Amino acid sequence: MFLGDPLAILHLTHQEIANILADRGFLTEIVLTLLRGGNIDRLELGPTMCEEDGLNLSSSNLLRVFSRPDCFMMLKELVLNGAHLQRDFDIVHIQRLPHLERLHLKATGIGNEAVFLLVNLKEKLYHLDLAHNPKINDDAIPAILFLTNLAYLSIQATGVDMPGLRRLAAAIYTEDRAVDIEIPFRCEKYLDNLHKQYLTNPVAPLITDPSACSLLSNASLIRNLDAHAAINSLIVSTGTRPEMIERLTKLLERRQMDLVVRSMVCAEATEV
Repeated sequence: MFLGDPLAILHLTHQEIANILADRGFLTEIVLTLLRGGNIDRLELGPTMCEEDGLNLSSSNLLRVFSRPDCFMMLKELVLNGAHLQRDFDIVHIQRLPHLERLHLKATGIGNEAVFLLVNLKEKLYHLDLAHNPKINDDAIPAILFLTNLAYLSIQATGVDMPGLRRLAAAIYTEDRAVDIEIPFRCEKYLDNLHKQYLTNPVAPLITDPSACSLLSNASLIRNLDAHAAINSLIVSTGTRPEMIERLTKLLERRQMDLVVRSMVCAEATEV
């Protein structure tokens, strides 16, 4: 835009200048330093840091601008999608952005350490995109649980699996929160096929409460396990009493948490 007419820059806001330079991949460390005190609420660094089309600038050098005092104090949204982050620790530089609400880290190559470094942003952060980062797995869930203001979370194409999702869903359910969440495809597939895992909606005299298993007679334990084994042949319905109690308890606990996960993902009420 202003590259053809140098005087045109005089009529642009700081945000408009930042947007134009971002589109061209020209938000270098020097440029960010010059813009750091401007009225800018959104920055997109992906085109500048991208390995293929951008300048492939060192993430340490570029992101450290945010660690400087009184730097980008008005910034609410930071887009790093596709940026080449060389180390998880580079994320530490954005901890000093006091008003950051939306953070996009899709396909940046980060892992669990980077997610833990986001905890300092928990007061304001409500939108977080971690998609297409396979090194992020269930071990990152404790850090995500600290981000209690999240209204949107994407963990598509990450290493997060059902155990981690169950833990996340349990906390969200207990705290009565609403989170729009996008999950890995393999977890979607699992949830779509719950009816093949066990009996999803047992009716009396079958039980749904895991804590009631130890109160059942042996005949009732076998009856309950048989009902689930009719759905999934891998479920064993025989054994000693302690074995049957343990097996049914774990199965009903898994069913309970799977339904909570499905409720969270589909944004629907559930009865477990």
